[in-house]
Amino acid sequence: MLPMMPTPFPLLFLLLLALAPPVVAEEQYVIRRAVEAGQLKPLSEILAAVQATHPGKVLDVDLERDRSGRRMYEITILKGNGQRAKIHVDATSGSELQQAPEAAARVPIAKVLRQLLARHPGQVLELELKQGADNRLIYEIQLILLDGRLREFVIDAHSGEPIGGEGHRRETLSRLRPLPDILDRLPARYRGVIQEAELEYDQDGRYFYEIEVRLSDGRILELDVDAISGDILNGEELAR
Repeated sequence: MLPMMPTPFPLLFLLLLALAPPVVAEEQYVIRRAVEAGQLKPLSEILAAVQATHPGKVLDVDLERDRSGRRMYEITILKGNGQRAKIHVDATSGSELQQAPEAAARVPIAKVLRQLLARHPGQVLELELKQGADNRLIYEIQLILLDGRLREFVIDAHSGEPIGGEGHRRETLSRLRPLPDILDRLPARYRGVIQEAELEYDQDGRYFYEIEVRLSDGRILELDVDAISGDILNGEELAR
């Protein structure tokens, strides 16, 4: 459990890492630098503001990204009546984000999984119920298919229907820029040795190249580049 008193930054950062297992090791250095530079709000400030409006016991804190790439804190609080509440806070501004509406009934996850596995036989690696950027509740499901491929599916939690479609995906794939063209379009400041490149897509069906570049000064950057426009969506310096 997190202490409710102001916490020195080094200890605060260790607590954040302990509470946020989804944050992969190479991001830890970037997060610490971002907090020190004032690009992310310290967790102590976030918790003080949240508990002023949502009294209760903090059970868990995760630092995540929404589908637009924005970093947000997901804070789970145990209220006095015994109910749990998930509060989402913009990690940059400290403002509380709107919560997903709960009025509509959700399709049971067991039913969603049975339907998905009937169409895509395999094993479930990961499952998460979360709030999308448009306040819609979604299931994010990772499967390893029988042929060994890893697939991620995004399912509307209220309708049980996949978000996006295969026909749309095929049409989108036909418009993607080849990777060599994308690399030629990288700005001069990102020139270096390409160590890794992978084509990914988000829950909106937008495709992007995830490119890892080692610069001449030894720094390693991970860039997300729109696979159609070639625009850089996001860039982070990885820990060496």
